[in-house]
Amino acid sequence: MNTPNIGWLYFKDYLRQGIDSARLFQNAPDEKYEKERKEYFEKHFAKKNKVIMEQEFSPDISTALSSELAKSNISLKTTYPGLTLGAGYTHEINETGEFKLGFFFDHTTGYPCIPGSTVKGCLRSMFPQKEHDDSDELSNASEKYNYLASVIRELGNLTEEYIAENELGEEYDQKEHPKRESFIDRLELEIFEGKIPVIKEDGTIENHPICIYERDIFFDAYLVSTDHPAINRSNYQNQKPFIGDDYITPHVNRKNPAMSPFTNPIPLMFLKILPEVTIQFQFDVKTREDGLLTKEQKEELFRRLLLDFGIGAKTNVGYGQFDPERIAKEGGKPLPKDVVPIGAISMLKKNSSFKGIVEKQESGYNIYKFNVGEYICSFKKKSDKNPGLLPGDKVIVFFNNDYQPGNANFKINLVSS
Repeated sequence: MNTPNIGWLYFKDYLRQGIDSARLFQNAPDEKYEKERKEYFEKHFAKKNKVIMEQEFSPDISTALSSELAKSNISLKTTYPGLTLGAGYTHEINETGEFKLGFFFDHTTGYPCIPGSTVKGCLRSMFPQKEHDDSDELSNASEKYNYLASVIRELGNLTEEYIAENELGEEYDQKEHPKRESFIDRLELEIFEGKIPVIKEDGTIENHPICIYERDIFFDAYLVSTDHPAINRSNYQNQKPFIGDDYITPHVNRKNPAMSPFTNPIPLMFLKILPEVTIQFQFDVKTREDGLLTKEQKEELFRRLLLDFGIGAKTNVGYGQFDPERIAKEGGKPLPKDVVPIGAISMLKKNSSFKGIVEKQESGYNIYKFNVGEYICSFKKKSDKNPGLLPGDKVIVFFNNDYQPGNANFKINLVSS
């Protein structure tokens, strides 16, 4: 193929040219060649970095990672500042101008991808992982149980009886509601370990393995397309950019750590997937007669977890996040967004309530509009959760818990005229 393997360029070819000169400079006995070494590496890496980032996106190469076995696909678009993964791989030689962190590329195509094991591990990290914790007190267990319960009860086609039976309805401490804890623990084992609970004659429960052909499978996620504006790439004439550079600027004084807060930052360059790049996640999830959720419900659960928490490195500072807007199956219209002004968040507390109306119905959602002090808020909820409501109906919006961005937990009650 005419397009070079970017992974090979990044890890193998990066020091190939001029390696003898590099060794000469590195082994210099004094500071005689300090200036020459710095100039050499600046030119060397500038050329290498330019070649890597000028590669134009080729969907034919990237989609070679698509699997014919995948029955479920979830496409999400990266947001600013982008996505990075594989940062722990060794890459730097501690010279000027180089990319300082590693990156993950598919070995054959050389294109960035997210391994299926990473996708599976990321999704499982949002569960309590009780089976893998030796201590009695699980880290953030209550928060994870309650968060997952809030997501699961929003999935389609779950009856009120099913939600009540498994105590998924309200925000409780999981110790007071063992059925909720049991449901989520069993769901974790079913999805990630391929085990299903079986009640024995003596009343005890054993986790039996599910047949390998009936287990949920996680495939590698790959890049589908890029909509990153080329106009922002003034340094490179690439009309389909999908990878770019970024910087972290740590304040570190290695000679005198106590002076680190007063030390000028040293920019460290690393590689990332740019914003506005669509990534397709691939799964083969199953619907089982004795399973807790259907195939469609698991797909929506995975989508929600990826949207709420992201994936990859540096998610705590905004990397690896995705656009919450996705294309509706009917009509091709984007789903509506929640509108919550920053000033209103502090007033959306547990047990608070506000008068509002059903503003409109759109793409299978009711859009609720209400005032919070001087602010106007708008939330979406699936229409089938309150099937009797129509645009213009007056409602009471009651918050079951403190509002968290991306996880609005509230009830809607109709106000009698």
